[in-house]
Amino acid sequence: MTDERGSEPGPDNIEAGTAPMPLRVIEEFVNTRRRDGDDIATPPQLATWLHAHGLLPAGTEITAGQRERAARIREGLRALIADNNAEPVASPRPDGLDPAARDDLADLTRDLPLMLDVTVSPPRLTPLARMPVEAALARLLAVVAEAVADGTWTRLKACREPSCRWAYYDHSRNRRRTWCSMDLCGNRAKARASHQRKSTAPSAAGRFGSR
Repeated sequence: MTDERGSEPGPDNIEAGTAPMPLRVIEEFVNTRRRDGDDIATPPQLATWLHAHGLLPAGTEITAGQRERAARIREGLRALIADNNAEPVASPRPDGLDPAARDDLADLTRDLPLMLDVTVSPPRLTPLARMPVEAALARLLAVVAEAVADGTWTRLKACREPSCRWAYYDHSRNRRRTWCSMDLCGNRAKARASHQRKSTAPSAAGRFGSR
């Protein structure tokens, strides 16, 4: 599978998420950061994205600070779904996961409280925030809680390839899929591991010469 980012195969779900709704919104939110850019790099871009996903009224203005908060929440969510996967493989490339992102998300969530709305059926978590942007961000957190409750959360993962960290939904029966794309990240990791084994294995001459 080839995508618009280059000639290499791309993640299996590059064009759109495959998680069931509403968890797909989290998947697609995390994937707004790509190798070639950021879909929410500016306040207007964030407003467009949130509106397109039914989270924000049209025409809502977003400040630079709110956009920064959204980006920090995105990276915190990436860190959370990375915990749903195995440990990352060894790579010479920098890790796309911010080691402080999870703690940062914990701090941010304190300002985005949720309440249980029992006036609807079934009851659901809703944002306490009255400001549209804060309510939209809190709604993302509510989706996480709902996914944990219905058992789909652990299937949303971040790729084990450190330089990728693309979000994907694991549809496998045994829930053991570890790569966003076996053609790209999986094969890249296998090639590195093979090269590492060959580079560290003693040569035949060395083995015989030591006898």
